[in-house]
Amino acid sequence: MVDIKSELKSNQTILFVMSSGEYNENIVSVIKKLSGNICYITTNKTFYSLKEIFLKKKIEIGNIVFIDTISKAMMKIPDQSEDVYYVSSPGALTELSLVIKKFLKHDFDYLVFDAVTNLLTYQDNNMCNKFLADLVDKVKRSKTRAIFYAVESSNNEDLIAKVGTVVDKVIRGKFSKSFVLSNEKIEKIKINKEG
Repeated sequence: MVDIKSELKSNQTILFVMSSGEYNENIVSVIKKLSGNICYITTNKTFYSLKEIFLKKKIEIGNIVFIDTISKAMMKIPDQSEDVYYVSSPGALTELSLVIKKFLKHDFDYLVFDAVTNLLTYQDNNMCNKFLADLVDKVKRSKTRAIFYAVESSNNEDLIAKVGTVVDKVIRGKFSKSFVLSNEKIEKIKINKEG
């Protein structure tokens, strides 16, 4: 696996594209390598599910603050507790954007967004692209370094390609398919965006 911590030293924003089969292994591996204060945004698993996974792998989570976009849609819970802030759903992009903006003011060392491709279940491609471009811009105006996870499939190829044009670097997992983000495709998107 790529040395994410090293990559984040030279790139403020990274899109990490992976297969669904390597997802669980990668989220654990990345968190183990990061130190400092972490803001972990989950659009895939509940806070309690992630907490259980991390604790089973003996990962200290005292330095992680979670933004959980899943739990509140499934059950009645408060807006926040000690280690987690709840957003109403992964599709509530305005609410999520406001919460992230507030959190970025706290100068987290890292922001982990798990996973950008899940947003497509709740919003259309254009809304997701606008939200993610705005989020990457907010991160770049802060001192925080960010990693955005993307689980590849043929349904989200366009979103992955477009997010790839706004982040500093795209990294593919060991089982990622090369068709998802060819440099040629990224260049075409950049040319179309500029022209």
